[in-house]
Amino acid sequence: MIRGLMKAGRLHEVRLLRINSLGAVNLGVLSVPWIVVNGVPAATDPVTSDDVIQLLDGIKVDPGDVREAFMNAVLHSSLASAVAVLHGSIEPVITRSLVNAAVRGPASGVSVDEAVNRIRQAALELFEGWRDKLRRALAVSFVRELYWASGGSITADDLRQLSRPEVVGLWLLGKGSLGRAALPFNPRGSAAEDLEAMAKFVARTASGLLEKVREEQEGIYSDKEYMNVVKSAPEAA
Repeated sequence: MIRGLMKAGRLHEVRLLRINSLGAVNLGVLSVPWIVVNGVPAATDPVTSDDVIQLLDGIKVDPGDVREAFMNAVLHSSLASAVAVLHGSIEPVITRSLVNAAVRGPASGVSVDEAVNRIRQAALELFEGWRDKLRRALAVSFVRELYWASGGSITADDLRQLSRPEVVGLWLLGKGSLGRAALPFNPRGSAAEDLEAMAKFVARTASGLLEKVREEQEGIYSDKEYMNVVKSAPEAA
């Protein structure tokens, strides 16, 4: 997205903030990127530079089915995905801010209250329909963060050895919470079926997942121009 705005000569029209601190909590950031217009969440992943340019130009957008748009936003947020899977429900992530960002509220004119109601009415069906996608997206996040934790040295064999339900579960508890906030009331044994499925998926596809993550991360951190732009942005306060 940042690269696209740079190419279009529009990056100077947005204010970038780094979210390396708890200042991100004050801003209500639930996913990255998190686009805000006049203090209102206006877009989140999946979002492109073209989407941002439409917001800048005041062009009305059509988010399509609000339930689909919301679930795509959940899928692309490792936090929202983790909370949903831990609880076995999307109910804990149906917040006005995430819905507003998902349906591009400021640009679409969609009523957030109506969208929340529609999503809530279909919550059970949506979770079951997207459950496998959420598991797979979280599996990639699990591999990515093991890659980070190992300084990039983790191997596919290491990954297979770590792909056990209790290890994935430990990671998911940390991923789907802020301290104890957002955890299930009794987190013991949460998401057992999902943890088993995720562990098996990572073990089975370890080499491919690791290669995908390695290419992604090397591409990001070797892009000096992009990194300089990000580093020069102020911290969220």
